[in-house]
Amino acid sequence: MAIEVRGRVMEDLSGRGLGGVLVSNGEQIVQTDEEGRYALAVEPEAHRFVFVTVPDGFRTTSGFYSSTRNWMGAQDGVDFWLEPAPERAARQFTLVQITDTHVVTEGEMLTSGEVLVEALQQLVGEADPDMIVASGDLTNRGELAELYRFREAIETVSTPVFPLFGGHDGNEERHEGVSQAGNTFTRHFEAVLGPSYYSFDWGGCHFVFYPNEQSFFSPEDQERKEVWFWADLALQSTDREIVVVVHTPPPVLFLEALSRYNVRLVLHGHWHSSKVFSYKEMVVAATPSFCFGGIDTSPRGYRVVRFGEEGAEVELCTFKSTGVSLPSEDTPVEVSLDEIGLRLRWEQQLPGGLHRAAPVQARDRLLLSLRDEGYPARNGVCCIEVGSGDLAWHARTDATVKNSVAVDDGICAAVSVTGRVHALEEASGRLLWHANLPGYPDRWIYTSPVIADGTLYAGAKAGYAAFDLKTGEQQWYVPVEDSDNWSCYASPQVYEDLLLMLVQRRGLMALDRQSGDVAWEQQVGVEYPYPTPVVTGDLLISGGDSSGETSHLTALQAISGEVVWDKPILPSSYLTGLLVRDGLIYATTSEGEALCFDFNSGALLWRFQTGGDLLDMVPYRKGVRSILAAPIHFEDFLLICGCDGCLYALDTASGECRGRATFGSPITAPPCVVEGGLFVGTYDGRIFCFECV
Repeated sequence: MAIEVRGRVMEDLSGRGLGGVLVSNGEQIVQTDEEGRYALAVEPEAHRFVFVTVPDGFRTTSGFYSSTRNWMGAQDGVDFWLEPAPERAARQFTLVQITDTHVVTEGEMLTSGEVLVEALQQLVGEADPDMIVASGDLTNRGELAELYRFREAIETVSTPVFPLFGGHDGNEERHEGVSQAGNTFTRHFEAVLGPSYYSFDWGGCHFVFYPNEQSFFSPEDQERKEVWFWADLALQSTDREIVVVVHTPPPVLFLEALSRYNVRLVLHGHWHSSKVFSYKEMVVAATPSFCFGGIDTSPRGYRVVRFGEEGAEVELCTFKSTGVSLPSEDTPVEVSLDEIGLRLRWEQQLPGGLHRAAPVQARDRLLLSLRDEGYPARNGVCCIEVGSGDLAWHARTDATVKNSVAVDDGICAAVSVTGRVHALEEASGRLLWHANLPGYPDRWIYTSPVIADGTLYAGAKAGYAAFDLKTGEQQWYVPVEDSDNWSCYASPQVYEDLLLMLVQRRGLMALDRQSGDVAWEQQVGVEYPYPTPVVTGDLLISGGDSSGETSHLTALQAISGEVVWDKPILPSSYLTGLLVRDGLIYATTSEGEALCFDFNSGALLWRFQTGGDLLDMVPYRKGVRSILAAPIHFEDFLLICGCDGCLYALDTASGECRGRATFGSPITAPPCVVEGGLFVGTYDGRIFCFECV
């Protein structure tokens, strides 16, 4: 039964009413009159809150919402009191987005309340933000105790924190069927943190918090939420820029609908990965997890948005690992490798950072995929001269290129995370053609393309395509899964007439290169952190199923997919790099180990351990030791790159360390070995050239 709610929105100091303020029941929206009065029809069972959109230059003194849970009969006099906050009217201000904190009340994984408090205080000290946006999955299961723990943590900082509901925040209700009306699973969140969707104004911008996981809302609540959301956008003046905060990646159809309004920025989380691109006039930014390493091995961190008269600048910032001191710009870095016959020839700072993409040699030049997770961005591909390190060209792409380029016949091919294939002239970086993979820009591509016989192959879990290298004409496209879910760097490989692929959380697969037809598939428990399988002779070697405390290595016939052997020999959860050479299998792991196995027997011959990580990059972990780069053979040594910022030269037979260089930044991509030398890139965007002596 509907009741009429009347009230006022008033300034706390003067007692005057504030006109033109939006007040909503979560479905309909009304505006206050010149004296701050409003009237709103409310059905307490359907409308769980009445809330106000706080205007520029104000803050609430007693909360921006009133719960209808305990209302009885007619309700009159639901007032909202605001006080002047001049800092919220300034056009220059800083927003920080955090996401996917996954607070728990017990256990070592994910985030304790104490860890979140420490991270928030560090964030405030580093970024000094005016506001903090927490874009969902604040807790792991949505238990009341977890939500209270989250609220207690955010109350330890003076910076206002604006939370958004994410699916994990309703998981306990959803899994246990705890719901008081239909199948809406936001009750725990609402009991502790207030409405699951709302809006406010700040500094001339309008901020809308819109939980977009529809399955957590009943059909009726979905409709109410939709009515409110689009009405809220429509009520904004055409010159007021809008920021929309959602939890899961917004599909292109949603972005297209947003483009009818003055939406300029969309922030989200969910995939614990970083992705930034523009759609029409909007910047869309995904941010990695705040308190542990991302699924795509992005370091834990936060996104900073600086608003000003000329628009907003977006930047991704990282936390260093607990207890680690990173060198300053003035700190000398020891990079001598004289003991293994290498001498530093030159060092160069690149236009952007480096992550998991190995440098690629193209005659007397080196091609590098640049990491820049901000906007405006300096991402794309750059080319430097091997002899001097001088920048030959820098080609910007629509979004970051997450993995290495492929080069053939004077053409450099790169695939951005959004699924756009770029064909660049190797000599100049000039764009020859580009093509969008089906699903662009909703794709999450972390693989490298490959080129064979004049054909370029590109794609990821959702599907692969073949293009004519010269013209960009698509020859075929094969869908594999519904999406590229779970960011994976394992790239396709060419073997005879086959394209060999690791499809995370599904298995190993081969496509016919001429038609795209599936030649064979082998169900194997391969996970998203697994590396690219290795072809050796006629075998394909890959990480396999996990069982208990060990993981498997699996060998298949590359031509047929038939399993030759499967051995539970990895003493860790999973490997991150593979190299097969001279009857030995070398593997690196997420636990910071380099391992050597006999190829035939599977016997462990030696192991080597790296130091503590400088940045927290391992999915769901912090404060650990890890290796993300594959091992590389150089001369008589095995080169191991650690997230501790060190390059180790190991004796291939014994695993004994024969030399070490410290760079002060994680090395997360394998070096590039060239005739007479070696190139090493660091996460902070430096490239080092070593020559043999």
